[in-house]
Amino acid sequence: MRKQARLCIKIGIIIILLLILEATVTQEWSINDVVRLVRGAQEVSLSLTGDDSFFFQVSPPWGKAVLDGKPVEHLPLSTNDTPISLAPGQHTLQWNAEPFPTQSCKFTVPVSSSPQQNCVLTQIADSSRADTIYMVSFPDRLSLKSLAPEQQSALLQAIQSYLDTFQAHETVQPGEPFRYNATSPIQTAAHPLAATLRFLLDTDVNMPTDCQGPLIGVHCQDGQGSDCRLICTRFFPQPDTLNGIPAWDVFVITRPTWTYRAVNAPDAAKDSLEGQAGDQQYTFLQIFWIQHTWHVLVHKAGDSSFDDPNCTLMISNILAISTNTAIQNPSFTSNQNRALGCLATIGVKEAHSQPSNAYFLWRFGVFTAVNPAAHQLQPQLPITDPRLQPVIQEIQRHPAIIS
Repeated sequence: MRKQARLCIKIGIIIILLLILEATVTQEWSINDVVRLVRGAQEVSLSLTGDDSFFFQVSPPWGKAVLDGKPVEHLPLSTNDTPISLAPGQHTLQWNAEPFPTQSCKFTVPVSSSPQQNCVLTQIADSSRADTIYMVSFPDRLSLKSLAPEQQSALLQAIQSYLDTFQAHETVQPGEPFRYNATSPIQTAAHPLAATLRFLLDTDVNMPTDCQGPLIGVHCQDGQGSDCRLICTRFFPQPDTLNGIPAWDVFVITRPTWTYRAVNAPDAAKDSLEGQAGDQQYTFLQIFWIQHTWHVLVHKAGDSSFDDPNCTLMISNILAISTNTAIQNPSFTSNQNRALGCLATIGVKEAHSQPSNAYFLWRFGVFTAVNPAAHQLQPQLPITDPRLQPVIQEIQRHPAIIS
């Protein structure tokens, strides 16, 4: 029996040596393949060397990866990680993340245009490495349509409920300008008006699109042509977390919507002042799936130009100024009461003059110049009513967000 055991061991060693010899001649096998054979193929074929290396782009980021039927503890999801190499052949990537269905695609190594390959492989330039690096992603980005109908409804309700936390009220003073959207005429209040601001989620894909403010694509779409009224996925190298759960970064379309009602006016007059649809705009949100429930937040200030839905429409006006004038360090400030308005502060440096700040106010959908420096930049703008100085000071002293 001992002789038979020793003979089996010798035969096994000879087989392994023959495999290694074949690997050096044909290069169809790697050392990792031999190691997996010895270990009984219990591990996924990941290594740190090879002709091609791979990062992976997946969403939502709270999922778990399965590669070739084996769970993977960690996929390199950003260029801050070390890319991995895979054994030659066809590989199947799966991503399991509740409540979405399993995502799956195939790709080959070395990378080729195999008809059986449906993963998207994007080559990444990296002059510090000798091998070719690819970003592997699924053919379709997640959207609202990726979810089952009941989860679609739950997610939309969670988003709107969060947006409703920004609902605010303010009084339009007599003589103050107001309007509903970019195409409605500017009106002047003849008597006090009770104004209510809501940010309404726009999911009606049957209506025309005309997104205002900073854009990430045309027709309320992202760069891949996805309709953001059905949620567009945005990839961040390092998503923020909530209770340890990483965020699904998305764009949605919202409409800042004003309703104006005359104070102490008859019901007929109130009806005539009901709100019209607000302008479409992109809004950047974080979505989390925690204990089988959707949670929604905005990004922290400074992440993007879409941090504050109260100031998004104003940003385009400021960007238009920057095309003709050297402005510095623009910032946008909202009070907890979003209906007070958005205050823009930009530094201006003219030749042979001291640097100064120009202030602009976006209030009730109207863009006005607050101080002489702002009026000098945009002389065609109406001057902010001096009676609104306490409002401007309230926004400056108690900012809810500065973006």
